[in-house]
Amino acid sequence: MTPVFRHGRLRLYLLRLLDEEPRHGYEVIRLLRDRFMGVYAPSPGTIYPRLARLEEEGLVTHDEDNGRKVYRITEAGREELRSRGAELNELEEELSASVSDIVREVREDVRDTVRSLREELTRAAREMRGAEREQARQARDTAREAAEAAREQARQTRENALAQARQAREQARQAKEEALRSAKRLREDAAHLRDETREQWGGGNWGNWGDWGQWTGWSGHDLGALRDLERLARDFVTDLRGVAWDSGTLLGSEVIPTLRDILADTLDRIRDEVFDIHRTPPSDGAAEHPEAPEPAEPPASPGE
Repeated sequence: MTPVFRHGRLRLYLLRLLDEEPRHGYEVIRLLRDRFMGVYAPSPGTIYPRLARLEEEGLVTHDEDNGRKVYRITEAGREELRSRGAELNELEEELSASVSDIVREVREDVRDTVRSLREELTRAAREMRGAEREQARQARDTAREAAEAAREQARQTRENALAQARQAREQARQAKEEALRSAKRLREDAAHLRDETREQWGGGNWGNWGDWGQWTGWSGHDLGALRDLERLARDFVTDLRGVAWDSGTLLGSEVIPTLRDILADTLDRIRDEVFDIHRTPPSDGAAEHPEAPEPAEPPASPGE
């Protein structure tokens, strides 16, 4: 910045200010600061030593006012101003030029400062917009990645659910087919058992049990007793068939020989204990009354 006062010019300007009216030191400092719009503000260390020197030279004097020195110009000081009038006018012009320079420099400084501030604000705004765009881009990328992850998880969940549903349907189908096959096997086994039973037991007509009906033509016998005997024999056959059917162990087993032995023993006991065939010899008229034919043995099993 251009100097405000050249050498010796501040001393002359102090005399000019005190010529206007008496002033104390701080008032002189404030007046200089105001006239130069705060750009130039001399310190007390600059003003008070010069006022003291002017007082030593007899150009100014001071009075005490409430403990403060109030400086006033002396007649010698006015004479100094009058003798240096041309220099004082030149100083006024220099001060005006200095103030103009100061104003111009301040304006340029302000303009540069404003320009720099504007550039900094523009740069800061650009950086902020860039940061905001980057944050927005990152937020979009994060949201996109989260959405893609959610869609992928949903897809995997859906595929797993479909796979489990397909597996469950396949297991149900296999279970159904197995149940159908088992039911078919059971039906076939039952039909086979029924057919074999019919083949082994002669469809309900065992041996010559049906021939008992011919006893009705015999003379000399109690026909009612013969019919009761025939009914007992038929009931026995029916009960035996039911027991064999309910047990389910007749076909393909070894029970037929055992059953034949039991029936043979039972028939022997009937001969011995009921009819007494072997203990009582037949009478002469036995030929007229032949014994009832022995019932045929049940058919042997196919395995014999």
